[in-house]
Amino acid sequence: MPLPRPDSSRVVLIGVAEYDHLPPLPAIRNNLAALAEFFTSPQGWGLSSEHCTVVTDPCQPSELIDPVQRAAAEARDTLLVYYSGHGHLDDELRYSVSVTGSRQDRPWTCLPYSWLKSVLIQTRAQRRMVILDSCFSGQAHGLMTDAADALRVQVATSGAVVISSARHDLPALAPVGETYTAFTGELLDVLTHGIAGGPPEISVDAAYAHVKAALAARGRPTPDRTGTDTSGALIIAHNPAFRPHISVAAPRPMPGTHLRALAKRLYPQPSDPRSSRPPAKPSEAGQRTEPDSVGERYEILSTLGRGGMGTVSVAYDRLLDRRVALKSIEIHGGDEPFIRQVFWSEVRVAAALNHPNVAAIHDVVEGKAGRFFVMELVPGTDLSTAIREGPLSPDQAAEVVHDVLLGLDAAHQRGVVHCDVKPGNIMLTPNGRIKILDFGVSHVIAEGEQGPLHRGDGTMVGTFLYMAPESLLGQLPTVAADIYSTGVVFYQLCTGQPPFLASHIGKMASLKHAGPPTPPGEIQPAMPATYQTIIMRALERDPKNRYSSAAEMRAAIAAALYGAN
Repeated sequence: MPLPRPDSSRVVLIGVAEYDHLPPLPAIRNNLAALAEFFTSPQGWGLSSEHCTVVTDPCQPSELIDPVQRAAAEARDTLLVYYSGHGHLDDELRYSVSVTGSRQDRPWTCLPYSWLKSVLIQTRAQRRMVILDSCFSGQAHGLMTDAADALRVQVATSGAVVISSARHDLPALAPVGETYTAFTGELLDVLTHGIAGGPPEISVDAAYAHVKAALAARGRPTPDRTGTDTSGALIIAHNPAFRPHISVAAPRPMPGTHLRALAKRLYPQPSDPRSSRPPAKPSEAGQRTEPDSVGERYEILSTLGRGGMGTVSVAYDRLLDRRVALKSIEIHGGDEPFIRQVFWSEVRVAAALNHPNVAAIHDVVEGKAGRFFVMELVPGTDLSTAIREGPLSPDQAAEVVHDVLLGLDAAHQRGVVHCDVKPGNIMLTPNGRIKILDFGVSHVIAEGEQGPLHRGDGTMVGTFLYMAPESLLGQLPTVAADIYSTGVVFYQLCTGQPPFLASHIGKMASLKHAGPPTPPGEIQPAMPATYQTIIMRALERDPKNRYSSAAEMRAAIAAALYGAN
């Protein structure tokens, strides 16, 4: 997608720096001047001065609305409207912008955003972008906890992307002594200096993610975004920091290189006497002298651990002379028909997932000893164990997550959400293969009256450290929830710690809803900026702002890691 066409695009830049009854905002004049210079320069959009209108300190609503209306009538390609100044949110959660005579205690002196919105709806421009660098009164923030949702509803227009400089719980920031306001200063830095390591052009989504990460890194209010599915792909600037790959540059590693190196470090080499130890025979496994039988074919050797719904054991398959994993299904508090429904639903789900990055199911056993399904016994180490001595390298972490997303994508395409993506459910085999374990707490995304299958005792499914904010509030899991959990895993593999730490689920939910985590690059300075951008997008509080699919997130990692999709 190219930059907006100069002849059929329009930009309106509005700023209110001086007020009769509110504190002045001197940085706003600098905002307008710098943005106008960018949009009219050959390095920017190349607009003529007639197509880039600057409105400074409007006194009357008409002085603000009329230029927007003219631009909306003329634009055919792209219409961009920027406002910087004091904002207001009244008692009924209606957002307004200020003119010079506005007063916060008199909302009728402000300009309702709905007036601007009605103009934007009527334009014939194919793409519309609104940037609001303003804040609400501190009193309204403290009382109106649903302000952000109300603002989203009011500002969203068909075919448009809207970016506000701060979320509902924090005011926008105009730092004393700085040339620009906090948000616009970071935006100008992206537009004029670009994104190191980024592509030749900068999209709205890329600019938004970079600005958000930069503000978070400085402990400043972070922006919010809403819009249609395609609006984020709008190219907003060339990337001055883009450096094309030189043909003599070192080639990117082949897929699997980093995982094999990690496996080589974690597992003993053949020369190590420990590696020549023969596998345990059934009579030697665990502390058992008389292995328990499951049916006529399997003998339980030892307990491996407990999954989301039952016990996982190592068992011996007499027929094929091999060791397998045997998982029992235990649902406390449910009635027998429901238990059978869950068991057979899980079996069908697991059996359908035939993918090299997902542990395979071999058999099903149901009898007096209970209900079990027999799974591939995956050799190796789970990643929660692998990172006890410290984080992985960023490239190793990226390759782990890349392969996890391959398996999740296969599951999602079959309508299955894992629900419990975490390092303990990800195995690294001695040959460098990633395997996802325990689809036993999965939800089937079913359509119709049946709806999603979930536990009958009302308990929450998953590990709250890795759960998405909406899952912590009891919403049914979606693909977006798995994306969030994968982002938590990526963050932890790179830094050695999860993005949020809390001792109980209520505190964890509060932290995840309060705002973004500390950018991982502050904890791990060696992390490439592209990985941080991927992680922060996966950890977006709003599911709509995360990657739309596991395939999309995997492609972003592949582009950074291998130079390809």
